[in-house]
Amino acid sequence: MPFPHDTYRFWSVKEVLSALEGVQKKFNGSASGGKKVSLADLIVLAGCAAVEKAGGVRVPFTPGRTDASQEQTDAKSFEHLEPHADGFRNYGKSTERVRTEQFLIDRAHLLNLSAPEMTVLVGGLRALNANWDGSSHGVLTKRPGQLTNDFFINLLDQGTEWKSAGQNQFEVFEGTARNGGEKKWTATRTDLIFGSHPELRATAEVYAMADSNEKFVKDFVAAWHKVMNLDRFDLNKHGQSYNKLESRL
Repeated sequence: MPFPHDTYRFWSVKEVLSALEGVQKKFNGSASGGKKVSLADLIVLAGCAAVEKAGGVRVPFTPGRTDASQEQTDAKSFEHLEPHADGFRNYGKSTERVRTEQFLIDRAHLLNLSAPEMTVLVGGLRALNANWDGSSHGVLTKRPGQLTNDFFINLLDQGTEWKSAGQNQFEVFEGTARNGGEKKWTATRTDLIFGSHPELRATAEVYAMADSNEKFVKDFVAAWHKVMNLDRFDLNKHGQSYNKLESRL
């Protein structure tokens, strides 16, 4: 498997899936009228509920996903789809040919995201403390788990100086106070690209403004909703089900 520390990933995912499978079993066993909920829908719904709790905001959700059985899945072929990097979860590192931040751009392109959408998603996921391995790299906030624009505020803080932490050939950096040298944060190349790349920095500066938290939360929810509905060919561009629209005609 290409994931390092795979034991952590396995157990963290297993714990969540076990809880959701319990919810699915309880709902499917008690709902009237033969109603059933798929595990795929529950995974997305759980994520939406977490964002709602973290941001105090409504997050749209459209059901309709289905589950594939083990018999319908060619597990061997899926091994080739294992990601080597995912900057949104702060996973992966540079290779001889591709830098870590370039992997992020590639991932965003696959998700059909614009530069502002990519920026707001990364900033929000860092604030939510959603790194794949539970590390604090890029979690530039004193209140992790809350959907805030703290990532951008602290990333662009002129009182912080960023230097290589000496790990993994400039993959991890330490942010220290310019006055006194106190260690404040750690971040990866993926995180710091939003302060060094001109276009991304311009977007980051918008979200770092004192009065931008409401806009940040709104934009994060919109980008989140877009990603959750990617490849939902049964929905229109507004995330509405074609079946529901037809039933109104």
